[in-house]
Amino acid sequence: MIKEKMNSMVKELSESGVVISFNGSFTQNIIEDIGEAIKKYIEKDMSGQEDNESVSYNVFSIYIEQSQNIKNYIQKKLECESNLEFFKAAFESIIVIGKEEGGYYVCSGNVLSNEDRNMLKDSIDHINSLDKSELKKLYKEKLRSENCDGSGAGLGLIEMARRSSSKLEYMFIERDEKYSFFTLKAVVS
Repeated sequence: MIKEKMNSMVKELSESGVVISFNGSFTQNIIEDIGEAIKKYIEKDMSGQEDNESVSYNVFSIYIEQSQNIKNYIQKKLECESNLEFFKAAFESIIVIGKEEGGYYVCSGNVLSNEDRNMLKDSIDHINSLDKSELKKLYKEKLRSENCDGSGAGLGLIEMARRSSSKLEYMFIERDEKYSFFTLKAVVS
């Protein structure tokens, strides 16, 4: 069955502008290897263009934040609730890097506990309501508070918003009473 679907999956990804994709369980080695591939792809794709280093750095930074967020969230959840259902869901994480209308996008997806959904939604909505100078101020405030409580919660989202050319786009698709699938997209142009 999968053999017949491979061509259509690649075609669908290509039509969506996807140039790099990964689906599965995120490890530090995988994150680093994909990060290197992203840098090389953008350098080659944008060679000779003025913003090439800035765009490459922003896409890379957003990718790192999204993939680390997935890895850290899943590790934390697996430590707290060692159920087989969530363990299997951890392998359904995905990240894609693509091109659209003169820019690049980084879009990730992972299973999320419904208990965490509202807090995440509120955080993203708040971040999206801020302009770049307000984001910078919030980032500095969070950095100071991180030193006090040891938690970096929210820093990654703020950093993505600072590097993104537009507001962060997100969606929750409820799977059942316990879990939803969360997608997050950031654009760099």
